[in-house]
Amino acid sequence: MSYFLDVLSVNGVFALRLVVAMLLGGLIGAERQTRGRAAGLRTNILVCLGSAAIIIAFQKFSMELNVGAESIVRMDPARVAAGVITGIGFLGAGTIIKTTEFVRGLTTAASIWVVSAIGVTVGLGEYAIATVSALLVLIALYALHRLPIKGDLYMSLHLSWTGDFALLHEMTDRLQEARIQIKGRDVMRQPNSGKSHAVLALRMRKEEYVRGILEHLQEDTRFDEIHWS
Repeated sequence: MSYFLDVLSVNGVFALRLVVAMLLGGLIGAERQTRGRAAGLRTNILVCLGSAAIIIAFQKFSMELNVGAESIVRMDPARVAAGVITGIGFLGAGTIIKTTEFVRGLTTAASIWVVSAIGVTVGLGEYAIATVSALLVLIALYALHRLPIKGDLYMSLHLSWTGDFALLHEMTDRLQEARIQIKGRDVMRQPNSGKSHAVLALRMRKEEYVRGILEHLQEDTRFDEIHWS
């Protein structure tokens, strides 16, 4: 009877850690889901819960083998935690969407990684550290998201016309005069038809800088096609 009570007592502690991991992962997942992210409530719960479960299983295995300082067998918990965090990196990478125009999902990938770290911390029984970490993550995701921090604006400008590159040079000069930086360009010309196409990657501090340029382009009949994104 005493054996079963001891087993229940030990497993009860580990079960509590799993519940805490589920709650903390769920808090962060709920915030992600309210923003319409792919890695939402269930994903973050599973990541946090799985990370905690791996650490707990490692600890139980060490206890059953009675691995101590005098034992020949060496089991390093830091390696287990590092393996968990590294493995989660592949899951986070799958949430990142990268195109020629934007990169999306970095914050979601980072949140998955930190949720895994919280799960590892809970699995080790460090409730205070895990709770504070979860609260700080929520502050970073929710509160800091509302700060009016303005960064540079980026735009892709697509131009098609018939003729040489003189029109393109004129256009780039106008952009530079309007304090718009050209961060990249992709130019194509068809010698047989005389048609040309250019894609300009633009960076500006304010959207107003490019507004007048776009209005001018729409009225310029020398261009066959104009669109931006």
